[in-house]
Amino acid sequence: MRARTPAAARPRGLILLLLHAVCVQLVSYGLRPAISYEILELGLDAAWLGIAATAFALPPLLLALPSGRLVDRLGERGMLVAGGGTLAAASIVALCFAESALGLIVATALLGLGVLFSVVGEQSWVMRGASDSRLDSTFGVYTFATSTGQMLGPLLLLLPAPSDAPPLRLVALATTALAVIVLLLSFGIRSVPLAPASEGSAEHRSGVIPLLRRPGVFSALVASSIVLTSLDLVLAYLPLLAGERGIAAVWVSAFLVARGAATMLSRLCLGILTRRFGRRAVLVVGGLLAAGALTVLAFPVPPAVLVAAGALYGLAAGTVQPLTMSWMTLVTAREQRGMAASLRLVGNRVGQTVIPLAVAVVSTATGAAGVFAVTGAALLVSAVMSRSAPDDQG
Repeated sequence: MRARTPAAARPRGLILLLLHAVCVQLVSYGLRPAISYEILELGLDAAWLGIAATAFALPPLLLALPSGRLVDRLGERGMLVAGGGTLAAASIVALCFAESALGLIVATALLGLGVLFSVVGEQSWVMRGASDSRLDSTFGVYTFATSTGQMLGPLLLLLPAPSDAPPLRLVALATTALAVIVLLLSFGIRSVPLAPASEGSAEHRSGVIPLLRRPGVFSALVASSIVLTSLDLVLAYLPLLAGERGIAAVWVSAFLVARGAATMLSRLCLGILTRRFGRRAVLVVGGLLAAGALTVLAFPVPPAVLVAAGALYGLAAGTVQPLTMSWMTLVTAREQRGMAASLRLVGNRVGQTVIPLAVAVVSTATGAAGVFAVTGAALLVSAVMSRSAPDDQG
């Protein structure tokens, strides 16, 4: 296997990659909820939503590590092309089999794989292509692009429809076009150039276990997983909290909008923050502030305070997530960064599966307030683990 040479991200390549990231998330956040609505529109019960969720998560969980190995050997462009092709296949299956439960599950599984291949390729490209001195700002801009796609994707659900449910076929037609754009962009993004294997690189070939044993890798995985899962829990349990306290849905929407806007702002300012205060300090303080913001929700606060807590949570957690990417990059060998990107995705998936199951037990006894208290405590653990992050100025 050959190692890769350090290279600063070329502006043209970075612009193409950012457009790629926006379009991938547009496809995912437009098509996936449209499929969920269609499952219910077909008269299927909620268990089918669970099957669809498993279909989205399980194949990527099984294939993430092999995908990382493939990127390390063959380069990022091939993985990006595979992602674009798979996203197109998912959209076409949804378009052609919109009234088939099995077809919708297959489309969801293909969507999960397409997102996996695309994200592994994108993150690996940034991990190798950006110079160490610009990692934080580059990951900040990259995650800003993904947030933009995640914000715009649900707008596809507003396409005109004959019923109250979003028009799956129209959404699938739109995401097919977007997937073709993803595919074309993929061909335009060059893999980071290969160079002859560096001395000592053989020690990095042996796979996942040695990678996990590298100082800081496990802590980075845990911190990333906790922060990402905390957002899933917010999205799942905030409506329950509002219902328990008689808070109008408009305040829930205001919370989510404030969180999203603050997250996007924090990612644009990430390079400035790390240059001024250092990566470790931003990670630790971000984890502490995110923990405090969610812990506030465990108390019967006024709706305006709820929205303010959402903004603070978005600002704080929005800095932590991209910085865990920088952290993972800096503590792994350059020739293993494809594996590192995929391992990080596996860690996130495991956290998104295990933590909600544990929190569900808490919710039955304490309601939504207990969920937010426990999630706040988990974010404190993330902040403590972040003390082992590299403290290079970003």
